[in-house]
Amino acid sequence: MKIFLGGKNDAAAASQAAKGCLATNLVMPGLGSLVGGRKIGYVQLAISLTGFTVSLVFGTHFIFWALAHWSEYHGANAPEDPLQPLRDLWREARWPMLGMGLFAVALLWSMGTSRSLLAEAKQMEAQINP
Repeated sequence: MKIFLGGKNDAAAASQAAKGCLATNLVMPGLGSLVGGRKIGYVQLAISLTGFTVSLVFGTHFIFWALAHWSEYHGANAPEDPLQPLRDLWREARWPMLGMGLFAVALLWSMGTSRSLLAEAKQMEAQINP
């Protein structure tokens, strides 16, 4: 793990940097991996940003669709087929759910990277302070 905290490269700094990378990965998956010196963070960041964007765009569309069709499914003139609302809901909700899934994949992947950064810091601490 690369330490960007100054000239002194000791175990405490490595542990603090790894914890900072973990916190950063919780907020923005992939960014903490990049700070920790892992190039795979670019892929994690791209997946998380793609998932966020897909969720935002299609989620907004889904909200407007749901408001526009609220009375159609919840009023007195409900459809004859009880499964029709579920089919329509699935057709409109699958893209926002895909975006959330992409973001979750990036989050879990970055947590694995954070775990390896923490393990490296612990190993470095064990080597310095036997």
